[in-house]
Amino acid sequence: MTLYKKLAIQTVIYSIGFIFPRIINYAFLRFFTVFFKREEFSLYTDMYALAFIAIAFLSFGLENTYFRFLYKKNCDKEIVFSTGVITQLLISSFFLIISIHLIKYLSSMAGYHNHPEYFFMFFLIIFFDTICILPMAWLRANDKPLQYSAINIINILIQSFLIIYLFFCYDNVYDKQNCFFFVFKWINSFTDKIGYIFFANMISSLGNLFLILPILLKKVTIKKFNKILAMNMLNYGVPIMLGTIAFSINENLDKILIKRWISDEINGSYSACYKIASFMSLYIRIFRLGIEPFFFKKSKDSDATYFYEEITYIFILFGLIFYVLVCGNVNIFMKFLIDKKYHIAIPIIPIIMMGNLFLGVYTNLSIFYKIIDKPIIGTYISLIGVFITFLFNSIFILISDNSFMIPAWGTLTSYGAMLIVLYIWGKKQFFQFCDKKIRNIIIHFLFALFIVFMIKKKMELSLILQFLYLIIIFFLEKKRLIHLIK
Repeated sequence: MTLYKKLAIQTVIYSIGFIFPRIINYAFLRFFTVFFKREEFSLYTDMYALAFIAIAFLSFGLENTYFRFLYKKNCDKEIVFSTGVITQLLISSFFLIISIHLIKYLSSMAGYHNHPEYFFMFFLIIFFDTICILPMAWLRANDKPLQYSAINIINILIQSFLIIYLFFCYDNVYDKQNCFFFVFKWINSFTDKIGYIFFANMISSLGNLFLILPILLKKVTIKKFNKILAMNMLNYGVPIMLGTIAFSINENLDKILIKRWISDEINGSYSACYKIASFMSLYIRIFRLGIEPFFFKKSKDSDATYFYEEITYIFILFGLIFYVLVCGNVNIFMKFLIDKKYHIAIPIIPIIMMGNLFLGVYTNLSIFYKIIDKPIIGTYISLIGVFITFLFNSIFILISDNSFMIPAWGTLTSYGAMLIVLYIWGKKQFFQFCDKKIRNIIIHFLFALFIVFMIKKKMELSLILQFLYLIIIFFLEKKRLIHLIK
């Protein structure tokens, strides 16, 4: 089996475990946008935006750190895993104790003084999810995509069942003959319908922890905890953590500020359409699941640079195809996935999607500073991105004309600038992209943008333009595509 075929098979299996839960989430997106008012949907997305930043902090970059130390010489795999998990457990436990103690203050500061239970549930979600990070990474590192996917699927099924029960069956639970009567009465006593979603997430996250518990019990022991290794892993991971926090701010600052500076109604529409634009993030994540462990394994080989560059080129090629197909059919996606009252923010979708593609290319190229053990480079570049994001959102706040296009352009500019700086930096130390390959990449980007622009102007020709684009791409990259499937 060729390297590409093995990567493709693993990526397909990972994709099932990753895409299926997202399909379920998008199915619920339709229900949530119909069921909730825009201001209520804003609360739902705002809580996840805040939680995303917290998880970025608590992760301490230990997932990437684990992969890096796993393939270092003279590093015992079991000691690396035990040390990483115990370190993560200590950090997460400290966070949980402190955050619960400060729950009233934190919820009031965020504008949720009437709903501290939201924060309590999210503190538990964050705790459970961070504990699961390294065991899930262990499955990827040990080529167990089936187990990885099965856990993700079971997780979303638990969450889906609870949401369906709480939202669709609550009219009947007051029949005291119903065995679920007391369960629903208890949940309904401390939260509202938005909180039902968070409760379901909390239970599914707890279920995820139980599913990975056999890995923890078999592979993690205190005897294998190494203090010196833990310090080395933290030293390596902290810059990655800072970069992840910067990414989280880039990704969520716009939604957090629109809610607090403009209105929940505008933020509801913006956040809903942002989720459609996040289709590109699905593509990026699927690609990373199969490829990232390979990147670290390949780092010792003499031909590593060639493979990194070739895989990055392929990533860009398929990413642009995905971009054209989604943007070309965005009205269809919107019709089936989001209620009409949210459609005012549709113009942000092509902008955010292209920004996310830039981020995906950046993520692929960022492997160079992880391999040479200089993750601080990523921190510096991420701070540049955060500065640009703050700049655009500051302009947005100053203008305050309810225009959500400025934060969207800020996302695109931020990720674009980060990609350019990383490429210039990496070219001096690692990359060897030839001029022809760079020229082809630029042509592909311009061609894709031109097709999307033409589709926007002439929607009646959308399918013809998309078909024409695919044919032209096939003939331009015929040799590479044929080599890919051999």
